[in-house]
Amino acid sequence: MLVPNKIKLSNYVLDKMAIAFQFDGHRPFWNKKLQDKMHKFMLESNGIGLAAPQVGISFRFFCMDLENGGDPHYCFNPEILSSSEETVTMDEGCLSFPDEILTITRAENIVVKYFDYEGNQIDTQFSGLHSVCFQHELDHLNGIVFHERVTK
Repeated sequence: MLVPNKIKLSNYVLDKMAIAFQFDGHRPFWNKKLQDKMHKFMLESNGIGLAAPQVGISFRFFCMDLENGGDPHYCFNPEILSSSEETVTMDEGCLSFPDEILTITRAENIVVKYFDYEGNQIDTQFSGLHSVCFQHELDHLNGIVFHERVTK
């Protein structure tokens, strides 16, 4: 996989299911380079999450950082293992649709697994805004944009 020299927003693959990340054929150096470039671009764009399909890369990877460089999560092949019945309704924005804020209802608490850039599995749980951001970015990997989740 080639990591672009410059990361930029692209809607080329937003409506397609992203491909599972295969660690066998990718060296950790390239995986780290991808995560670092996407994280930098996300922070420069004042975002809290960015999925690879948003920048034209159809792989199951996203980064999220709600604390502006303080506690980033780099999620390769993320999955939600379980979610609470309790929901939270929030106004969400999206770097792919910069002038739109939509009201979305999502699970308040989720248990997830994902892999770091070296292929090590991480099991954790998120709640509140972390949970919402994880679900929003995972939607991008599944070809779903937030317009499809609007609370009626």
